[in-house]
Amino acid sequence: MAYRYETMIEQKKIWKAIYEYTKYSDFEYFTHSEAEDDIWLINRKKGFIKRVIMKKETAQSTLFMVQKIMDHFNDIEDTAGQTINKFEIILVNQTNHFQDNMPNNIFIEQCNDKDDIKRLFGHPYRMLTGKSKDKAMNTYKRSVLNGNMIENAIRKFSPLTYLMMLLNVIIFIFTSIWQHTHKVELIIDKGGLTHFNFVHGDYYRIFTSIFIHFDLQHLLYNMMSLFIFGKLVEYLYKRWQYLCIYFIGGIIGNLISLTFDNVSISVGASGAICALIGALMSYLVFSGKFEKKFLVQTFIGILIFLIASAIFENVNHYAHFGGLFGGLFIASMFFIYRFNKKYFYYMALGLIVILGLLVINIFSEREHHIYNEYAKQYLLEGKDSESIDIIRKTIDKGYQNDETYVIYGLWKTKDESLSNGLLVWLDALKKYPDSEQLNFQLALAYRAMDDYQKAEKYIDRTIAINEKEDYIKLKKEIQEFR
Repeated sequence: MAYRYETMIEQKKIWKAIYEYTKYSDFEYFTHSEAEDDIWLINRKKGFIKRVIMKKETAQSTLFMVQKIMDHFNDIEDTAGQTINKFEIILVNQTNHFQDNMPNNIFIEQCNDKDDIKRLFGHPYRMLTGKSKDKAMNTYKRSVLNGNMIENAIRKFSPLTYLMMLLNVIIFIFTSIWQHTHKVELIIDKGGLTHFNFVHGDYYRIFTSIFIHFDLQHLLYNMMSLFIFGKLVEYLYKRWQYLCIYFIGGIIGNLISLTFDNVSISVGASGAICALIGALMSYLVFSGKFEKKFLVQTFIGILIFLIASAIFENVNHYAHFGGLFGGLFIASMFFIYRFNKKYFYYMALGLIVILGLLVINIFSEREHHIYNEYAKQYLLEGKDSESIDIIRKTIDKGYQNDETYVIYGLWKTKDESLSNGLLVWLDALKKYPDSEQLNFQLALAYRAMDDYQKAEKYIDRTIAINEKEDYIKLKKEIQEFR
């Protein structure tokens, strides 16, 4: 089939088309001729090479070119470091070339007008962004022929990274404006991760906490880091791999955090971002591409992130380390799958075992009642309304224990009267007769009411549960007054 020559395309338009194509699609610069009129682009995710030829070719020279590609196909794959499934030759401003009797994986296309440009270099993301500002041809050329991986990654349109950033921002706006997330208990309510909630069945929190942030500074720092490292990983890995690294790595970070810290509230995308950093480390190890500039820039970026993380207060280093390990492990599995599927399955089994051990350890840890902690803290700070809100919420959710009623009684005593507090403790003692805290609190209350007989009764019960020195000392004081 012969193609008909119609119009001439300006060289600048071709360079602009290539520039935009490498920005919005998965194609990137591969190599070029010395005269810069033979440009090779590669889509590593699909094993697809596009060779754009802007010099004049005859039908005979084109067939010779195809034969040469066929003869050196293995060499091309070795240089690319992967299997090439499709090879497309795009002839610019040329005519009368045939595609009969071509190999199944080699195709010839002609680009002679703007419709051809749209067909061969068009991309949906490019159409969504609208018309771009025109630049000089040399600007397009320098950008296309730039072999620096980091600069190319930053220039790329990265939909998944932008989507993750957008979700984080939207959730932050919603939770901070309408839900007042500056209150710690509301951060927990909106998906923050705590050991207490997790062991009580809120397993979803190991996922939702990745999208919750404490304040604007926390959000901005994480989004800046996500923009840089997310773009790099999206550039180097397939998109489904990116999602696996980000979310599974973030979840592993949260599980390790729960294993070593059963007190803190964990929120933020930094664990998942550390998983992306782990994926970059894996790429450096397995890809064999050790470009000096790429190594230095990547190392500096990681170092800045780690130093900044160390400077900020209340940083969950366990989640960071866990995310880093998770991202490194998962990304390494992707590489090992290419080389040896047997070892991939061993690694997958090992990961399942590790996660299982983490979960077992989490459930074997003594739980820290975070709601009681904040109810007590607010009460001591004089924030009585906040304290009772948490107490009521704790009881409504079924999270109450004997300490909850101790705090509730203290609130009643402070806001109403000691007798009302006493009623709370006596009623709670019916549910928790062996409660050390309730019996001790009743002993203190009756002593304050000068009812030393009942005070001694409850301090004796307390000592029967736990012979602490403070309890024995209190008993002696009570006996002195009787």
